[in-house]
Order: sequence, then structure tokens, then C-alpha cells
Amino acid sequence: MKTGVWLHGDSLSKEDPALRRHPEARSVFVFDRPFLEKAGLSFKRIFFLYESAVEAADEVRVGETVEEILEWMRQEGVERLAVTESPSPRWRETVERLRQKVEVEVVPAEVMVTVPEGYRVKRFTPFWKDLGGEWVDGI
Repeated sequence: MKTGVWLHGDSLSKEDPALRRHPEARSVFVFDRPFLEKAGLSFKRIFFLYESAVEAADEVRVGETVEEILEWMRQEGVERLAVTESPSPRWRETVERLRQKVEVEVVPAEVMVTVPEGYRVKRFTPFWKDLGGEWVDGI
């Protein structure tokens, strides 16, 4: 059974755990047009995502995510989809919609750091410094 990998904004890298689990698989990233129209992301953020997607994914598409993934799977002859987990409610909803149509393997995300109970994350740099990210001083 041929597997494809869906890369998403929370795991957009050549080192994506789903890609590493399926190194032979083709991959896709979708710029979700309905989401982008509502989100109000800056051009700078969208361009960063674009550069990352072009580097990491075999194909970059624009449209509604589920529709684009299913069409990509049909065109590529992909029968099942692997994706790295995300805490995002939008991601969970998308996976559930995909599971109504195809087999989806959720690959665990790698944990970079464990957040202590009760710690409230507000901004990345102070959070990273608090939890031992030595490289932050060089930013």
C-alpha cells in the first residue's frame, strides 16, 4: 500500500517525523486558502511558510486542505496518508475529515522540551531561556 505524507504548518521540515518514518514517500503541503483568508497572516509569515514548504515538500498546493490532499493522493496513486501529530484543533478536525475518506497514520511529534506543570507559556524566547535553551542568546 503506497503511503504519502502530509506536511503541515506545525511540522514543516525535511526532518518531519512522518517523513522520517516513510523516507520513500512523496509529500504534500497545502496552503489552505479559506484559513489564510481568515487568519490575517503577514506576508513575511506566508513567505517563510512558502520557503519552508518548497524545501520540505515534493508538492505545494493551494486550496481547501482536505480536498487538495485527496486530489493529490488520487493523482499520485497514494492509498494511505501519514502525518505528524499536532496539538492544533484545526489539525484534529482535518485528520478526522481525512479519516472519513482514507487511512491516516498519525506519527507522534518529537518533544523538544517538557513544560513543567503550571508553567504558562506566553512568548517563546523567555520560555526557552527558562527551560535551558542555551542557543537563544545568539538570536
